[in-house]
Amino acid sequence: MEIKTHIDFEFFLRFAEGLQKFLGDKCEIVIHDFRKGFEHTIVHIINGQLSGRDVGGPPRGAMISNSGKDIEPFKESRIYFYHGTNGRSGQIFKSCTTLICDENRKIIGSICLNLEMTDFILAQNALQNFVQYTNPDLSSLKEEDIAFENVDDVMRYYMEQCEQIVGKPMSLMNKREKIKALEYLEGKGVFKITKASVLLCKAFNVSKFTLYNYLEEAKSLREPQDPETVK
Repeated sequence: MEIKTHIDFEFFLRFAEGLQKFLGDKCEIVIHDFRKGFEHTIVHIINGQLSGRDVGGPPRGAMISNSGKDIEPFKESRIYFYHGTNGRSGQIFKSCTTLICDENRKIIGSICLNLEMTDFILAQNALQNFVQYTNPDLSSLKEEDIAFENVDDVMRYYMEQCEQIVGKPMSLMNKREKIKALEYLEGKGVFKITKASVLLCKAFNVSKFTLYNYLEEAKSLREPQDPETVK
């Protein structure tokens, strides 16, 4: 689909309204127009409260690097997951981006669907806990078989693992669950990573003081008790 006339653009607006009615209020729909620069590319947004964005806002970084390029290498819609940055830690979005080209097949905009997945993940974990079936192929995968490109990948991997262990996003965990998660993370050596505490404070939605108090409690659970003190 190419934006050539005002009528074409109206189609995208009507299409977005229809998608919102179909997908509900947990899905943010964003239309970007790159033809007039990148400071104010959002020309239409529905459910912008999910990300805190509004009309006139900028795109995410990857879109800027693709603008003006030929559409062919990017014509397939891309689906990916990312953590929200709207001050609400624990938000996880499933996102689909479809790029828009002009008559010369050059990228000039995009339509983005961002589905807030927290409720779905909680439901998935509840069902998994009820069914109690483990895929043997996944359970046999060892940590040493996983290739990490950087420390961010390491942090993301272990944070996702502790969410699976506890059964809910980190921001929704209660104190006991956070201590359980920290016991796991501390055992994996996560706190050797320089910015671990910053990322974990944001993910758990706690202060640094609270994080380290919880960590001390988690460490005490890992320490073997002196048999002389056990009666």
